[in-house]
Amino acid sequence: MPALAAGAVLMVVVFAGMTGGESNGQGGNTGEVDMGALTVPASTQPQVVEATNAVVNRTTLVETLRRGSYGDAVKALQQRLHDLGFDPGPVDGQFGGGTQQAVWAFEGLVLQTPYAEQTGEVTDALWQRMQDGLAFQPARPNGPGSRHMEIFLPIQAAAVYHSDKAVLLVHISSGDGKEWCDLVTRDTDQFGQPLEEPIVRDECGVSKTPGGVFKFYRRYDGNRQGPLGGMWNPVYFNKGIAVHGAENVPKEPASHGCIRIAKWIADYFPSLVENGDKVWVWNGEKEPEEMTKKEMEPIWNYPNPNSTTTTSSSSTTSTVPRPTTTLPRPTTTVPRPTTPTTPSTPSTPASTP
Repeated sequence: MPALAAGAVLMVVVFAGMTGGESNGQGGNTGEVDMGALTVPASTQPQVVEATNAVVNRTTLVETLRRGSYGDAVKALQQRLHDLGFDPGPVDGQFGGGTQQAVWAFEGLVLQTPYAEQTGEVTDALWQRMQDGLAFQPARPNGPGSRHMEIFLPIQAAAVYHSDKAVLLVHISSGDGKEWCDLVTRDTDQFGQPLEEPIVRDECGVSKTPGGVFKFYRRYDGNRQGPLGGMWNPVYFNKGIAVHGAENVPKEPASHGCIRIAKWIADYFPSLVENGDKVWVWNGEKEPEEMTKKEMEPIWNYPNPNSTTTTSSSSTTSTVPRPTTTLPRPTTTVPRPTTPTTPSTPSTPASTP
């Protein structure tokens, strides 16, 4: 996670969902929704449809654009991505990381390309597709006056909708599915009250981003320092799992469970969503509404069974070996439902972005 300016509160509550360091439900909302009131729609409208916003004076590329390219062709690409609802950063003719992330998101949302196969490069064929008239519709329309977010883990992309119109199409990096072990420092108790001395615990966890239906319920301005890293402008939707800004947003899943987005996008992302807005997360295995309550739970941290350290009230620089076991991750594209269906917590939860 990004090394950002230290916040006023350095660490978070002991009951910290798996990534952001927030409450597990003690004394407040945790992003849960009434799943009994939700069903998978009988049919899903296509997310990308032809519209009337095609480029009038179409151009062709004489060479493939990729990171490091520069010039007027890159500037035209950046402007077109902006016009479609992506955010590559400044329209400056420099093909950097922001433009690459926007191209990844286009490949995922428009071409339904799994993240492992996305190139982040723009051939003339892709450029021609970008110049078509394109409109983006939600997989779960909510009607006039609504706001919601849809997150697609198999393609590492997401969309924010206002009144079912896309206002942001964005590349993300979610939980990488790996088990980790580390020394975790906390300076608050399970109720969020400051401790006299920080406590260091040797803990393990699994970097899981669960599928399901949630709602935004809490947010912080600026840097929020969790036990394992910093988060920029986090907006929480599943206990300690948040959408937040980061310096590093790679093509593949890489977080401890949170949804990373580019830091400059996170500067304004909180203004696009409100507490109470729903969040649909597709994991590539089940429809969000089909997830059970247990499947929607983050995997809470647990004491390292191979620990060689003891709980300490002071900081330490010793490290713990990190396992490299990876949970299976689907590489299928976003599911399209065709028929309606009805949809041991360890002792020390908490972790990081």
